[in-house]
Amino acid sequence: MKKTTLLALAFCLTGICRPGEAATVGTLTAEYTGISHGLQVMKLAGSLSFTPTGYAMHVTFRTTGMINMVVHSDNDSQAVGTFQGDAVVPHLFFGSGNLRGTDRATRIEYANGNPVVRVLSPPVEKERSPIPPEDTRHTIDTLSALALLIRQVGQSGTCGGSVTTFDGRRLALQTAHAAGEVVLPPTDRSIFSGRALQCDLTGQQLGGFVNNENEDDLKKPRYGTAWLANMVAGAPPVPVKVIFENRFLGHVTLYLTSVSGGPNATMAQCCAAPATTMR
Repeated sequence: MKKTTLLALAFCLTGICRPGEAATVGTLTAEYTGISHGLQVMKLAGSLSFTPTGYAMHVTFRTTGMINMVVHSDNDSQAVGTFQGDAVVPHLFFGSGNLRGTDRATRIEYANGNPVVRVLSPPVEKERSPIPPEDTRHTIDTLSALALLIRQVGQSGTCGGSVTTFDGRRLALQTAHAAGEVVLPPTDRSIFSGRALQCDLTGQQLGGFVNNENEDDLKKPRYGTAWLANMVAGAPPVPVKVIFENRFLGHVTLYLTSVSGGPNATMAQCCAAPATTMR
């Protein structure tokens, strides 16, 4: 399915636009290279499509280089939702990929603000401790958490607060704290240099721990930093650099390598899209 068709269908299904109406949809697409210990370890691409009241996010990544021969991983995740005041309300999250030779699939729908897992393969019980449904109430998916952070920075010029995320397997507390504007120096690894808002991030797993691994270690907070800046006039800011901890790769730095798109695409008759099954 073409991206515009997918977005039209997604926005229609989640009530972001009504049948027969035209919706102004902006889309920003950014690409990143991940570096760890001086070596390229991954490629990541993300797109954020937005209406005045809703969003659709699409993120793909894959391991690269020598690490790909040891710990191959690829993933394609998408989320659709709406904004209500300062909050984000996810409607749908789905993803597919492969981790160390095992195919994976997830589909989560939301009812009254609560996640309902429709697809989870392989079953969580094969790998992790199950999470009681009452612990997942009023949680959001990880992409919606990112959409919320981007919107907050775009509207207020700062970041802060916490949300609880649930991706079908892991429950985690995600916290952001503004550290002010900084100047990122030029580097041949990135197209960006200049002033950016620094957001310090903390993630702490609360549930869904891997079987036969040290739970105390898995509960330790993981720290990261994201720098966000406006790259396209009239569009939300994008992460221009991100540092995060990975259990297998150590500290990974994502460098922005391209950005495209903008706020001027108009999608008429948003619900005229064929009912093609979304992957």
